[in-house]
Amino acid sequence: MIVALRFVDGRAKFVRRSSLPVSAACLVANGVREHLSRLLGRDVDTEVVGPALPEAGARRTLFEGALVYRVRGRNGDAFVAVRPLDARRLAAAAFREDDPGDGPRLSTIERTTIERILAVLPPLCGPLCGPVRTVTPESPERAIADVRTYFEVRTSGAVRAALAFALASDPPEVPGAALTLEDVDHLEVDCRVEVACDPIDVASLASLAPGQTLPFAGSVEVRGTLRAGATALARGTCGERGGRASFAVEGPAERAAA
Repeated sequence: MIVALRFVDGRAKFVRRSSLPVSAACLVANGVREHLSRLLGRDVDTEVVGPALPEAGARRTLFEGALVYRVRGRNGDAFVAVRPLDARRLAAAAFREDDPGDGPRLSTIERTTIERILAVLPPLCGPLCGPVRTVTPESPERAIADVRTYFEVRTSGAVRAALAFALASDPPEVPGAALTLEDVDHLEVDCRVEVACDPIDVASLASLAPGQTLPFAGSVEVRGTLRAGATALARGTCGERGGRASFAVEGPAERAAA
């Protein structure tokens, strides 16, 4: 199960997160951008919001009064929806009118226009539900009851609207391949060598001055521990080679105390 940390009513809480890959939502968004730009004759930019697993109350807010289509695919059902305000904005963009705001309901010709615009969206649901088989109008109430996974494609630029996409079930989690050394061997790790470790009293610490010598327990030979952050990696001997400080590894760090 994939979870995310969120703050609910001022308290930190782990909640389940959708397993729908963001890459699938981005494929849909790219298709929306291309089709709307062609249909409306304007440059349209898109961004993805989600995916998420909305609860019943949130689903009602998202779908109530919306124009909804159910897309039946080989792998399950998807939904495409547009809420009333966004439908008015798309209709206004189609007729080169200003943003209608909270205007009147769509006229017959505006609704026909919106239906023609939305007709190009169900074929884009392939990354969500597999090859599309049928597309049918759906009631908002049924969508509210059936939807489990949800994300939005929001347009910006000359056309500002939100198009809703959803699934009747969350995709099964597919674990990714485990990392190997070859996947990370190009990364660099900051390391340091700790040459001595011994407690000193607060009075000595407070009186530190340039030139003062601090004695540490141990042999005269300069021995050290190689560390990456707080993790001890190896034990060895410090010295010089070729005019540069060097560290000769003798063994793993866990043997240093033995």
